[in-house]
Amino acid sequence: MSKRTEWAYEFYVVLTNISKEPQPVFEYWNGWGFQAISFELTTADSKRFVLTVKDRGFDKNFPSTFVVAPNEHQVFPIRLDESWQVQPALTVADGMPITLKAVYQVKRTRESTREHVWTGRVESHSYSLTLWQN
Repeated sequence: MSKRTEWAYEFYVVLTNISKEPQPVFEYWNGWGFQAISFELTTADSKRFVLTVKDRGFDKNFPSTFVVAPNEHQVFPIRLDESWQVQPALTVADGMPITLKAVYQVKRTRESTREHVWTGRVESHSYSLTLWQN
């Protein structure tokens, strides 16, 4: 039996403003920012899966923003738990090698235009990881 030396219960996605101007982004707690982060997972046999946060109702919701200064960061703590869904369904086997990349995407909406929020899609590098069942 091999010893598992690295466990990732929580990890971080870091969004960096590489422009020369302060940049508003939607806060993560509201409906506009809640689904901005997703992940693309690829298995060793090149099958691709998308991980997104499950839809949820918002009892209080407005398009609040956070300003990221030039060369500064917005850090998102991530825990891939039951609040996430995988499409299509994925069966995990112990020791399953994958690559994973984070995607930050905000679509142009009336609110993003009004709040001057950055819109578009950016991706992280792909990271080689190993999945284990709990």
